[in-house]
Amino acid sequence: MKITNLHSLLIWLSICIISCEKPNNAVADPNNIPGLPPATQSGANTFGCLVNGVPWVPAGSNGTSNLSIDYDPVINNGIFSIVAYRFNLSSNDQMIMGIRNGLNSLNSQSELTLSSNSLYSISFNERCHWFNQFTDVSSNGTLTLKKFDRANRIIAGEFNAKMFKAGCDTIKITNGRFDFKF
Repeated sequence: MKITNLHSLLIWLSICIISCEKPNNAVADPNNIPGLPPATQSGANTFGCLVNGVPWVPAGSNGTSNLSIDYDPVINNGIFSIVAYRFNLSSNDQMIMGIRNGLNSLNSQSELTLSSNSLYSISFNERCHWFNQFTDVSSNGTLTLKKFDRANRIIAGEFNAKMFKAGCDTIKITNGRFDFKF
């Protein structure tokens, strides 16, 4: 039995149709940003954000840890701070953020507004030093606790900030996320 060109064409088309992938209709996770850790709430010990649209995560070492968390339930009715560094040959950037008062009165889904007298504070040190507590820095932003689980000792959340200081570029910190065991 001789296969004709028409039969060959039908076989080839059938193989192509069968092997075609179906389109992926899944909705992309808006929290999945290339270059940043996932926005989790499991105590994964992660931290990252975009600084002026560029991924910023702790990296490098000068002999000390490039990421740490401090938690104290007693001082000022509960505090926590995160210290993150990026060490490299050309620059050493530092970001510090946290809740400096009243953490014990907060629960998951608490949202704090960034201002010079808020509970939430943030500092970014690159060529300039932006710290929302300084009088020469204008700032706004939020920190949202997504999980504050005292029993399992997990704190996770999201943050953003915009800070302006005369003589320095405006800093826009967006899509910030942290997830820590304390």
